[in-house]
Amino acid sequence: MATAPLNDQDLIDFLTPNPDRPGSLYTQLSRSLSQAIHEGLLKDGDYLLPQRELAVALGVSRVTVRKAIEALVNEGLLRQRQGAGTVVTSGERKSIHKNLSVLNSFTEDMITRGLEPSSEWVSRITVQSSPREAMALNLSPGSRVGRYTRVRFASETPMAYEIASVPGSIIADAKDVNVSLYQALDEANARPVRALQTMTAHNADAEVARHLNIAPGDAVLYIERQGFDSSNRPVEFTRSWYRGDIYDFVTELSAMPA
Repeated sequence: MATAPLNDQDLIDFLTPNPDRPGSLYTQLSRSLSQAIHEGLLKDGDYLLPQRELAVALGVSRVTVRKAIEALVNEGLLRQRQGAGTVVTSGERKSIHKNLSVLNSFTEDMITRGLEPSSEWVSRITVQSSPREAMALNLSPGSRVGRYTRVRFASETPMAYEIASVPGSIIADAKDVNVSLYQALDEANARPVRALQTMTAHNADAEVARHLNIAPGDAVLYIERQGFDSSNRPVEFTRSWYRGDIYDFVTELSAMPA
């Protein structure tokens, strides 16, 4: 049984969480483990040290190690074998399929797949709109918008980094949105009923990679979406970076009638 070289001080330093950095210790650890796997520092078939020993080596609690490992097991990067320990299995990563023909929230989408959705707010601020936001939302230059930045998770796996912008005339204070942006739009009688979106392939920059537990330069699916309410008013402009390694987009095509 090959054990990963966690006695290598450079690797230990790379994996060790820093309490002064943003994010929980277990989130930092799962991110650094994921990056180590992507960069080949940990390879398929390598076994991690037992959780107790790994916790000691990294100077964290066993709970931190357990939660970080569970997150990567959910992603398919690690597998726990009864009586044998935790092994790197990056080739068995799971995929999630998203139907592009259905307009629903991330939360609704994950629930229908039997996954547990959650979000981690990065920021919720009310600011002067950027030229891009003003154009997408049909606003006068400098109008106020709520800008909502968050990481979206499916059963503790980070799936998307998202920045959503909503006119301040609909939601006056961004901090009034607690959990679901679509629920807040629904309560304001402004829930989108149709959307226009474009999707392109990007490489993750350092900020996106840090939030999605991937390495900078990894492939992501970048989506811009304009959402319109029942009166055809633009009510949201959302930019999302989805993990290209575990998120697939599908759509159904029909032939035109003869």
